[in-house]
Amino acid sequence: MTDCKSPEDMKQLVTKMREWLNSQPHLPKDVDDRILERFVHSCYFNLEKAQTAADLFFTIRGASPELLSNRDPTSPAMVKALKIVNLAQLPISGNRRLWIWQLNDPGLDHYDYVQDAKMFFLSTDAWLLDDVTFAEADVVMMDVKDLSLKFLAKFNVSVAKRLSKYQEDAMPIRLSQVHIVNAPPFIDKLYALMKPFLKQEVTDMIHFHPPKSDSLHKYMAKEDLPEDYGGCLPPMHEHMNAVMEIIMKHKEELANDNLWRSTDKKSKNKKNSNSEPTTSFRSLAID
Repeated sequence: MTDCKSPEDMKQLVTKMREWLNSQPHLPKDVDDRILERFVHSCYFNLEKAQTAADLFFTIRGASPELLSNRDPTSPAMVKALKIVNLAQLPISGNRRLWIWQLNDPGLDHYDYVQDAKMFFLSTDAWLLDDVTFAEADVVMMDVKDLSLKFLAKFNVSVAKRLSKYQEDAMPIRLSQVHIVNAPPFIDKLYALMKPFLKQEVTDMIHFHPPKSDSLHKYMAKEDLPEDYGGCLPPMHEHMNAVMEIIMKHKEELANDNLWRSTDKKSKNKKNSNSEPTTSFRSLAID
């Protein structure tokens, strides 16, 4: 379908999304129109795909209470997790959005995979609650400069599986590129953990950039990057402050353990039944 829809068309599609949502007993009903609009937009106005993505979004969340409960950003556990990363959610040229995750934990002494996944949901939920723009493409950048083989002992397969499925097929964004920067020589061993959970179309988007390489600039203009990566934008710690402001702004809503969660793990949509996360892992710890 065309990627240019009038407000009237969007309103019609959202109305149909609302009717569908209300007909599904296992899905939450207190979902703002803006969230439904995001699914419609991220699926290029294909109603069936938008419904499938939304069903999976709510279902994975419903099956992941350990990632969506007790996530007060001022709690000791979350403060610890938030201290070792910098996050950014930036509008960039071409009506795109750049998401950055930067690890700052040499030796991985404080890193916790589950808390990292929990923080991912916290920060992206805050963005969903706050942002009103629709990007034509989303670019993800992960700075793994402090990653070590110690990560292997911290990896959680259950969470990784869920998280990867959520990011690929459920989250209402238009993923177009993934850049792994400051990739160590052993990145292939860590990537091997993740690859089984990734679709081919996503693995085709992934680009690795070793330390001190300028290969990132072949894909990203300096005007679109923080100064940490040779760009013209403010440094990462400033972007992290902006992310924290959004999180704190929506602290009360984020404290709702049932935010956008299905009430029944088993969706009646058989199409999605084979996509249901296994209760044990914790999804791909996208981080």
